[in-house]
Formats: sequence, C-alpha cells, structure tokens
Amino acid sequence: MDQHSTPHYLAELVLAGKAVLVAGGGRVARRKIEGLINCQAAITVVAPHLDPVVSQWVEARQITHWPERFSPALLTRPPRPWLVFAATDQATLNQEIARLCTQAGVWCNSADDPGVSGLLVPAVVRRGEVVVAVGTGGGSPALSRVIKERIDAWLEPGWAGIAAAFKAWRGRVAQQIPDSTTRQNFWRHTAQAAAHPEQGALHTDAESWLLKQLSDYQSCPDDFFGKER
Repeated sequence: MDQHSTPHYLAELVLAGKAVLVAGGGRVARRKIEGLINCQAAITVVAPHLDPVVSQWVEARQITHWPERFSPALLTRPPRPWLVFAATDQATLNQEIARLCTQAGVWCNSADDPGVSGLLVPAVVRRGEVVVAVGTGGGSPALSRVIKERIDAWLEPGWAGIAAAFKAWRGRVAQQIPDSTTRQNFWRHTAQAAAHPEQGALHTDAESWLLKQLSDYQSCPDDFFGKER
C-alpha cells in the first residue's frame, strides 16, 4: 500500500499557545491564519507583503509578522515552530518548505501539494465543541467544501449546548454512576435520545434536559435503559 492509498489518521490538534509559523501573507495564508487564531495558536507570519486583513491582525497584535522571505533558519529561530503552513504564492517554494520541515522533524502543511505535506487540513463544521471534519485526502478541496456546506445546512445549532452540558456533567455523572460499563451505557442512551426530535433536546436548555435524564435513570435504571430511544 503506497502513501497515496494509505488511510490518514485523523486527530484534533491542541494548538493553544503553540508556536505556528505561516509562510506567506496572501489570500491562502489568510484562510489558514483565521483558523489558527480561533485555536489561540501563537502565530508568526513570514512574508514581505501582507493581505489587508492579515495586516489588521498584525496591528491588533493577534499575530506576529516577520517582513522577510522564508529561509531555512526560520525553522530554528525562537520561538521554534511546532507546526508550519507553507502558504506562499509559489508552488515550488511551498514544496521546498515542506521538504525542509520533513528534514527538521517539523509538521508542515503545503497549500499546493498534499503529497509532500505531513498533515492535511480538512473542511470543518463547528457547533461549539462539536466538530465535523470533511477531507478528500487532499485530492479535492473544492469537493470537501461542498460536502461541508451540506453538513453545515443539516447540523442543528443545538448540538453545541448538548456537547457543553455533557462535558460539564461528566464528573457529576461519574459520581452518580460509579460503574464504568453502566456509565457508558447511560451516556450512549442519552446521546441517542438527544438525536430524537420528539425528545426536544436540541431546542431546550441542554443542562435541564440532561438533569432530567439523570433523574430518570436514578428513579428507575431498568426502565431507563429499556426505553425506546
């Protein structure tokens, strides 16, 4: 199985406070930077010239700007980047940056050539902490965006509140249901119930709804798991 047919391992990167270097300051780089700002990465942009929106981010001190062309020395200049985006307007330069990153053991995404990238960036739909990623193995960003738009139109906004409630109540549910297998069953049943329109979970206060689920379980566990959910 070659690298083009090998499945990719999908993961969410925790970038808050991590040093990220973006080579390029144009339209393509702007899209990468916007996503990185949302993730609270420590972003440095290296480019002689900047897109007007990118300039605004520099002025607002959301990102750092080095007004120079990319050079290999930037991969070791403090703060040494944990991740690099090769997003210049020159395909050959982006490929060279990716090659240098591979040699230096630094993760890199090349805007022009997924074949030389250490990681690919999917199209993403967000509802709070609910994240749905769409990828095509780098083969067609346009197709990824179209599928993303369909998911975006379908996925109800209420999932954000449900995910936040599930996260906030993990500790309390663990105290109330100490047995791990039973607890997993409770979360699975509750998650399935949240997806049912008649339950109303997507259109009400998520914490109140979750409290009722826990109360129903505590009142009669056998009936709770026996419900048609």
